[in-house]
Amino acid sequence: MYAFQLFSSLNKEAKFIDENEIFWVLIVMLILTPIVYLIRLKLFDKLVLGIDLKKIEAELDEYERKEKEAENKIEV
Repeated sequence: MYAFQLFSSLNKEAKFIDENEIFWVLIVMLILTPIVYLIRLKLFDKLVLGIDLKKIEAELDEYERKEKEAENKIEV
């Protein structure tokens, strides 16, 4: 996050420091924050709460399959 400020402070040709860099920091943070949050959420669910999303998805698929079979039996 401070890379832009560090670069501008070390840049000898820069006349104004930290004027437009905040916009670049905001853009980078708008991209990185959701990615980091989603990674944290998946790790927290799996390791702390013991929720395995693949098992839940497989269970939902099994329910959908059973519903379709029940509908087919009713129609026949």
